[in-house]
Amino acid sequence: MKNIIRFVKNLFPGEPKKAFYLAVRCSDCKEKVNVRLNRASDFQSAFNAANPEHRYTIQKEIIGKNCFNLMKLKLALTKDLKVLFVDTKACEFLIFDRE
Repeated sequence: MKNIIRFVKNLFPGEPKKAFYLAVRCSDCKEKVNVRLNRASDFQSAFNAANPEHRYTIQKEIIGKNCFNLMKLKLALTKDLKVLFVDTKACEFLIFDRE
């Protein structure tokens, strides 16, 4: 058990950030929606032999406060949380705050 804990700590040196934020804009009404991402529940580990930089995948379904159009977002991230690609449906990706 101690080896597993040590291994996980080495993956994320220092105190890992637990929450991240992104913003999208609805394609229909143009409402900007801010979304909170939780590292423990929203980040899915990924491995792709064709693209070894791809480390995490995030998939979110988003509904705004005033607009009820379902927006979908899929992100692929590196180990350093840099965005590799974005796939959106019914929205425009604005920003991913990893700082």
